[in-house]
Parts: sequence; structure tokens; C-alpha cells
Amino acid sequence: MDTIEYDFYENPGKSSEFQKSKYHVRICNRQTVDTGNIVKAISKQCTLTPADIHAVIVAFQDEIAFQLQQGKIVHLDGLCQFDISLKSRLDESSGKEKGPDIVLKSVNINPDKKLTERVRKNLCHRVKSRGKHSDSISEIEIIGVLTEHFKKKSTITRAEFQNQCSITKYMACIHINRLLSEGKLKNIGYRKHPIYTAVPGNFGVSRE
Repeated sequence: MDTIEYDFYENPGKSSEFQKSKYHVRICNRQTVDTGNIVKAISKQCTLTPADIHAVIVAFQDEIAFQLQQGKIVHLDGLCQFDISLKSRLDESSGKEKGPDIVLKSVNINPDKKLTERVRKNLCHRVKSRGKHSDSISEIEIIGVLTEHFKKKSTITRAEFQNQCSITKYMACIHINRLLSEGKLKNIGYRKHPIYTAVPGNFGVSRE
């Protein structure tokens, strides 16, 4: 039987004085199931070919998009409900914008209660992850991790930093941005594909 791995993460901060829980639960080692996986799984349970199923899914997507483009609410019984939100194209709305200045803000998806109940009743066995996934790490610990890393390699990526510090992608980006602003790390890669190196005088890297 498949299992769901979870771990506890410390909340970044209290939203109010009435918030009692200090931790929240998050799924670990989550895998993504794409359209191809879904198509193969369905084809094993019926007489339709993968090509037939894929064609239906594409037609389904096209029809939902068509209905939403007309501002309609699309309700799929037992699955979810779709609707759209609009906004002004201008940064500050004057309340006098014409049609062309009103654009799409977002496509909203809300699960059907039947789907939620179905998932709840058949949820896989839950086990606590044995890995380290804490969001909390001190500045001293980060310095130690990076010092050890730069003894072996001259560069580090966000993914390497995240893995070695056992933190989430979100927290890794926060710490990296802080180190960049403090002048302890610098990006020698591209903006969308950054590669970081230690600024001389930091993390055991000589100034010479």
C-alpha cells in the first residue's frame, strides 16, 4: 500500500495572538503525476486507447476554456468548479475603465465537496518522514554549511543550498537573497539560472 510522508514545519510567524499551533504539517517527497500518467492509468481500467483518452482530455480543456471566456461558472459534479476573476489593466483603477481595460485576473478552481470527501475516506497510510525538513536554521549553521561546501566546490546552486541546509525552496531563496544583499554571496550565472560563489573573505574563502 502506498504511503504519504509528512513532517512538521515551524510556522513563519503568528498571524494573530489567537494562533495556538506553532507547527503545520506538510507532505514530503511529493511526486507530480502528469497527463501522460493519468491517461495510462485510465486506459488500464477501460477499453479506450490512450490516444482516445488524450483526445477527450484536450476537448474537455478546450470546452472549459470556451465557457470561462464567456464569464460562465463551470461546475463539474464530483470534481471541481471553475470561474474567473477580472481586474483593471491599470495599476490604479479609476472606476471608469472601458471594456478593453478590463482583463483576466485569475482562473479560480474550487474542489467539489464530493471530491474532498472521497479523498478523505481513501487517504493513503501516513508516515512521518525520516529525513530532515526543518525550516528553522540559524545563521551560524548556514555559515558552517557554506564553509564546508566551499572547501570542496567554488560554486553552489539554490538546490544544493536547499538540500544541504535541509530547508524548503522558499526558505532557501530567503537566505540566499539575504546573503546576496549582505555581500557574502554573488551570482556569477544568469538571473533565471543563478550560480552563486562566495565573496572573498566569507565562508573560508581567502581575500587573496
